[in-house]
Amino acid sequence: MIANVSKLLLLILLSWPVFASAKIQLPPGEYKLLTKVSSLLQEDKQDEAYQQLLKAQDRVRSKYGKALVLHNLGQVALQREQFNIALKHLQQAYELEAMPKEQQLNLHRMLSQLYCMEEQWQSCIQSLQDWMVEVSETAPDKISADDYLLLAQAQSQTEQWNNVVESISQAMHRKTTKKQTVPEGWYQLRVVAHIQLKQWPAAIRDQQRLIEDYASKPAYWRQLVSMHQQNKDPQSALSAQRIAYEQGLLEKSADYRLLAQMLLQDKLPFFAGQVLEQGLKQGILKHSKKNLELLGHCWMQAREMKKAISVLADLNRIDPNQERTVQLAYLQMELQHWQAAHNTLEQALRKKSADKSKLQLMLGITRIKLKRYHQARQVLHAAASDASLKTTAESWLRYLKQVSPMKRLLSSS
Repeated sequence: MIANVSKLLLLILLSWPVFASAKIQLPPGEYKLLTKVSSLLQEDKQDEAYQQLLKAQDRVRSKYGKALVLHNLGQVALQREQFNIALKHLQQAYELEAMPKEQQLNLHRMLSQLYCMEEQWQSCIQSLQDWMVEVSETAPDKISADDYLLLAQAQSQTEQWNNVVESISQAMHRKTTKKQTVPEGWYQLRVVAHIQLKQWPAAIRDQQRLIEDYASKPAYWRQLVSMHQQNKDPQSALSAQRIAYEQGLLEKSADYRLLAQMLLQDKLPFFAGQVLEQGLKQGILKHSKKNLELLGHCWMQAREMKKAISVLADLNRIDPNQERTVQLAYLQMELQHWQAAHNTLEQALRKKSADKSKLQLMLGITRIKLKRYHQARQVLHAAASDASLKTTAESWLRYLKQVSPMKRLLSSS
């Protein structure tokens, strides 16, 4: 917005008359000289006009004539985009206080804009505020929404956030009273100010208004979720994230992971799993260890054991892990998938493990269920050598005696 002020200034300056009521206020010689300069400027002969103005500085004696010369030097400098030089000339013209009231006020306003263009923020703020006070005495309607916007932007550069809120609110009010649409960037500026002030409810209100008009922008939904979280309102944060998801606006892996984690926190693990599953199917989420671990956790929490087993099996293929292998075997045994559990445990026992005795105990149980009694007896005896598992292993060995064919054969003889 500030970058466009230079073009606006050029248009305004070009539309100004070189001088007003000059026949009355200027001596004939000065009037003739400035008329010639005016003609050169209208013919876009900038260099020639500039030389004439430099000569006129020494020849013009009247206060008003000097102000017009300086004003037109400023105009030429603006045409050349020499903003610092233009600022110097126009400041000198303004300080002479020789122009008619209306021109003097317009010059004051443009000086304020030039300060902003030169990033002299404090001077811009002070000049704009002084001009607003001055013009409000006679023609307050001349203070436009853009004037307040420029003031708010300058204040944001100096981090005067309370003042930013006030100024941009004035700008927005002037738009709405004229039944004009408030530009997107204006809401964004006020949201930033509220965030800097940690005024989360106000920031949320403005962000929701932005979403009303620009609902298809995922970034606005992400910002709204973040604001709800900062406001310590996890339910509203989850609601906003779910709406964006359901509208198909979430397009990044982080969006899917965040929604899944929020659903988990809200004790909705099944829905969290569905979100992650959808992200994996669509290719938004990679089949990475991190994502599969989260998905497995969701299915475990939701007691979706078949789904959990499938995910843990995928994880073991990607990143073999002893602890995960044990967990997978437990789940397979819980679902009475005895052959699958047997295969998993045999695979685990082929590797060195601190839990070897525990794995042997589990393998012995699966072999009993698969009626592989002799093999079961071998691993259960091995497991019983661990003092911490001896009681449990011996209990299964006693059970084995009850169910094995040899026991039944001896009982019948």
